[in-house]
Amino acid sequence: MRKNFVILLIFILILNPVFLPQISSNSNVTGNGITIAIIDTGIDYNHPDLGGGFGDGRTVIGGYDFIDDDSDPMDELGHGTHIAGIIINIAPDSKLLAYRVVDYNGLVKSSDVIRAMDLAISDGADVINLSLGSMSESNELRKSIKQLTDSGIIVITAVGNSGPIFGSIGDPAQYEDVISVGSQYTDEVNSTLAIINIDSIEEDLIGLPMIDSVPLTDNLNAELKFVNYARNEDLVGIDLSGKIAVAKRRGAEPGDIVYFSQKESNVAKNGALGLIIINTMPGIIKGRLLHPGMAIDYKPSIPTLLITQEDGEKILEYIEESNSPITMSFRNDNLTNFVSLFSSRGPVSSFYAKPDLVSFGEKVNSTWLDNSYKFQNGTSFSAPQVTGTVALLLELHGDLNKDQILGILGPSASPLTNSYNLYLPSTLQGSGSLNIDQALQSPLSIHQSQLSFNLGNQQQTNSQLITLESLVSDSLEISLDHNLKNKDIEIIFNSSTFVLNGKESVVVELNNNLLASIQESYVDEFRLLIKTNYSNTIFTIPVSTYFNTISLDIENNSESHIVRILGIENYDQALLRIYNTDTAEVDEQIFSFNEEMPLNLSPGTYWINAIVSSNDNFEFGGIEYIVNPNSNLTTFDSNYDSSTWIYAVIALISIMILIYYTRKSSL
Repeated sequence: MRKNFVILLIFILILNPVFLPQISSNSNVTGNGITIAIIDTGIDYNHPDLGGGFGDGRTVIGGYDFIDDDSDPMDELGHGTHIAGIIINIAPDSKLLAYRVVDYNGLVKSSDVIRAMDLAISDGADVINLSLGSMSESNELRKSIKQLTDSGIIVITAVGNSGPIFGSIGDPAQYEDVISVGSQYTDEVNSTLAIINIDSIEEDLIGLPMIDSVPLTDNLNAELKFVNYARNEDLVGIDLSGKIAVAKRRGAEPGDIVYFSQKESNVAKNGALGLIIINTMPGIIKGRLLHPGMAIDYKPSIPTLLITQEDGEKILEYIEESNSPITMSFRNDNLTNFVSLFSSRGPVSSFYAKPDLVSFGEKVNSTWLDNSYKFQNGTSFSAPQVTGTVALLLELHGDLNKDQILGILGPSASPLTNSYNLYLPSTLQGSGSLNIDQALQSPLSIHQSQLSFNLGNQQQTNSQLITLESLVSDSLEISLDHNLKNKDIEIIFNSSTFVLNGKESVVVELNNNLLASIQESYVDEFRLLIKTNYSNTIFTIPVSTYFNTISLDIENNSESHIVRILGIENYDQALLRIYNTDTAEVDEQIFSFNEEMPLNLSPGTYWINAIVSSNDNFEFGGIEYIVNPNSNLTTFDSNYDSSTWIYAVIALISIMILIYYTRKSSL
């Protein structure tokens, strides 16, 4: 049994502090009548921008200190005060509740978060901001948050700062019952990063310049040449004149030592204009070229960037497959359309998507301790921008639940695209960048705001429902379309045009049909496009299709529910993770090949994920399974699922390895 005192780490990332305010142009909506609970480090309520006091008639009207166990939630670290200033900047007439759960070392117990949430409800909170989290799972916290959202409370969370590793969103941002927010860059040129463009694959990548590298002052455009580990023996007979070298980090064997400085020096001597080093483990580090033990006469001479292992694999794949030279350019430029490198990534599940959206989390200036102000970076400071917007929407529309709120925020967000006008993956940006004005002006709520379809050779069709809910009294004409390019599937609507009179709603069924056999697992994505006669805004919904070679089937008998794995002839073990979507209860069971897999399930809806191991390889599958009360009848959909559990474990291990190797950043 999991204990409810799992330690949570607060998401604080301090980099290079500019302030880009997220302010609504609608001055009539200010968050009046809405109470927001900030569960964090407390609030310095004496700050003049935060009311200059505590209690009735003030901005901060109440709260509690769970660290010192008293009724004075004064902030001593500044994190919660910064968040409060962001919220008040957007919703100036909202009221705040401060709950101090972070101790003097920056740690917090999930049990304290649960107690704080319970007290916040008693104190009248409408919205809760949680800019804290952990890669450890807390089943009790998950159940508590589900109960809150089922009662109508809106919970906003920061996805965390464990990017750019995929599958790095932890608790509580990975929960389906919260609104999860990532970070994007501001509209300033960021001299610590560079954009890498590869025209032949229409791809934008972010490179992290090495410390001590020659700065990139002009755009650099040249042919790519892979040079393995950039050792002397790798460069024999290779002319790099006028080219950009691409090398892997470290050496061919675990004990090989090839310093960054050696790689840069070797390729520069062979005429390279620049060097891209591919990390050989998940994530990225900020490596340096000058270090103890380097050659006495060494001096950096060409721009040198480090990129992630995932992006490096893309480059190497296209270099290998291309019949013509691959060229690229890298440059300093405006990064507004990029998700922050530190922002945690999805996916968390194939049944639902995270993050939900992003907002500015770089160089955010807000209130700090002792009547001061401070610039901060991190998803902690993206989330309260959404929290403040939720307060505006609640004032504007009255009581709305989490799905209705997200059905406004998500489709009205501004999708982030790369230089080639292609959408960034929803695993990075969710629906897109928070657009406060478009959210306030939206004539409808579309929920679900992101869709996931799950297909397999044994499950060739999957259906999902979305609700179109009018928020205006006028007649609303709505049309649906999509930008699907994948020829292996087809999308069919039960109808693509609707008219809603007054504040009506309609449910739309979408069927995703598999047209070709799946040879290997992959994920594809497109967007639904929703237009209305109310404005020129095109609302979008990210749609992910999970293609997989295995599926699950369940046979129901009078005593239990027997799981069968389809699409694989033999395997070593199968881990089943059973999640009850009605109660948020989680159970895990392990079975061997040829062992019967019975499950005792009470009435409810279940997401049953399978992680199947075979000869050190893993396959993932799942099923949405409904057990009806007082009946032996059940319904199900076979789904592929990458599993919250496995991604959390992979991400945690990756981060531990990353921390270890960061200490060796000169290698």
